[in-house]
Amino acid sequence: MEKRYNLSKAAKELGLTRQGLYYWIKKGWVTPKRDFKGQPVFTEGDLRRIKEMKDKLI
Repeated sequence: MEKRYNLSKAAKELGLTRQGLYYWIKKGWVTPKRDFKGQPVFTEGDLRRIKEMKDKLI
């Protein structure tokens, strides 16, 4: 099973702010899974894909 990250930890891993990652979610650029409380959860695979997308944008 892959490691999971909450919004804050995922943002830190990606070198983004928490608000910046939330903005990407709000725009529909990123679609995280949700935990039982409805909070966004990211897997390591999600983070790899987001990093690739981020690298293309910069």
